[in-house]
Amino acid sequence: MNRILSSCLSLAVVLFGAACAGPKAEKSAGRDVTVVIAADLHFDNPPETDQFFHVVTMNRLPGNFAFPGENEQPIDHVDAVVIAGDIFDKATPAVQALYKSRYEPGEGEKRIHYPVYPAYGNHDIDPIEAGDSPENLAARALNLHYLDSLLEAELAAGEILNLHASSRSYSWNIGDVHFIQAQRFAGDTAYCESNFDWLRADLAKYAADGAPVVYIQHYGFDDWAIDWWPQDARNRLFDLLDEYNLAAFFVGHTHVPSVQTYRGYPIYQVNNAWPDDDGNGSFAVLNIKGDRVRVASCRWTDGEGNFEVVEPFLDETLPRAIDRSIHYNAFSHNDYWRANPFYDALAFRFNCVEADLWPIDGELYVSHERPQPDPSITFRALYLDPLIKRLEENGGKVYPEADRPFYLMVDCKVEGEEIYRLLKEQMAPYRKYFCGLEDGVYKEGAVLFFLSGDRPMKSLPQETARFTFLDGQVKDLGNDVPRTLAPVVSDDYSAFFTWQGEGEMPAAELERMRQIIGQAHAEGKLFRWWGAPDTPEFKRFFLQEGVDLVGADDLNNLYNVLIERDK
Repeated sequence: MNRILSSCLSLAVVLFGAACAGPKAEKSAGRDVTVVIAADLHFDNPPETDQFFHVVTMNRLPGNFAFPGENEQPIDHVDAVVIAGDIFDKATPAVQALYKSRYEPGEGEKRIHYPVYPAYGNHDIDPIEAGDSPENLAARALNLHYLDSLLEAELAAGEILNLHASSRSYSWNIGDVHFIQAQRFAGDTAYCESNFDWLRADLAKYAADGAPVVYIQHYGFDDWAIDWWPQDARNRLFDLLDEYNLAAFFVGHTHVPSVQTYRGYPIYQVNNAWPDDDGNGSFAVLNIKGDRVRVASCRWTDGEGNFEVVEPFLDETLPRAIDRSIHYNAFSHNDYWRANPFYDALAFRFNCVEADLWPIDGELYVSHERPQPDPSITFRALYLDPLIKRLEENGGKVYPEADRPFYLMVDCKVEGEEIYRLLKEQMAPYRKYFCGLEDGVYKEGAVLFFLSGDRPMKSLPQETARFTFLDGQVKDLGNDVPRTLAPVVSDDYSAFFTWQGEGEMPAAELERMRQIIGQAHAEGKLFRWWGAPDTPEFKRFFLQEGVDLVGADDLNNLYNVLIERDK
């Protein structure tokens, strides 16, 4: 309690792997892998229109395609074509025959000249409608039968290394670069068993030596596509990928090319194959040469193989810096809104979460508005039990390497005194884990638990032995409210300021903000604003001005801001 938790993050960013030496250095020096990634071909019934434009252009790439930059030489080869899902728009033999005439390798300018590694998306798995209707299952079976025939042949020929029969996820190597095709998404169970155990074993077998990994699936990370696969699956996937030398991550599904950033990784979203509002169809070209990773989009301009090289571009160097720091600044606002309360914030290594509490018939429920009693949303179920389990698994800390407490704040929506009474009953068996007062003396623990909203001002301040604190307010500053009672000061941004992020903050408002934050720090307290716009610009501004706990509704958004600042 005698130190202020500064707004600076721990800069403990660990680079994946050690410096290459010996054989690894030789592999890196000789590495030159070029792969085309296409997505959302959506083959329909004949006659075709522009479905062959992709193929003609891909066949023309060697000797013609160059990454942007001065004095860049054209690539001299293409090792393979990878498809990131949604191959078919319908499931019929005629549609499959048309696809085969283009993407099963062969002769002629309209037939691909390279090995092809396909994957299915939602349209391939559910060609008619999502669900288990007889019509959809029959169409799905037709598509899966075709994919199975391809993968079984490639496995027998040694063209792929490893196949998960249920999900059809598979992997292969080009040189020392390890490719993983995960189909719709890691953890999909809608038509198959989860591929996570297979994925973990595959990476351990083929990439534990630091080999670059290229990961491909269908569902992506923009605001629309990210809702198509569960947050807990995303958490598991990136916890796993953090342990390996991830060189690139490709997705399709959205039909718009972009680069999204998720948990610090650039995710390259590949465009669809036909002309639409954003122009002609395009695909991505990946080159890994030595430790340099480059990606650009190639957009065809006609059916004769002419093209232009367009954004988005990536140009990075391996190994990638993996963020393993605890984000002491990061506050998961209304954390119970997450798909996985408590756990999603931990996946981003946030150090503070908030829950709103309602007392109903002797029980505490978590909700923004008064809820109907439901055992699945009690404070015990959503926060207390998972917290204690985490502490017991990690030797008494939320993060084993943490050098300060984890912050758990509850907003008492009504009847703060009753909420506090119930909290003491539920939490008393675990008080050893919490910061507290004993005979009026502060003792640090693994978790600092504090109450906001309708605070129990009658009872709690009078106690000399407790394991709960209060959330202070700006009006408390300068009024002899000790940090042993209110270690954090939080208040409504909109009650003090009018600036909404356009241009610079007016000088008078900026001076007032600095005075408030400075006073909180002078009293040894952390400071937090709530009610401010949830934008990257505001998050950067708050960090710059010394706000200690920066709230976020979008966890990834704040995470990216924090990583950006560290870099």
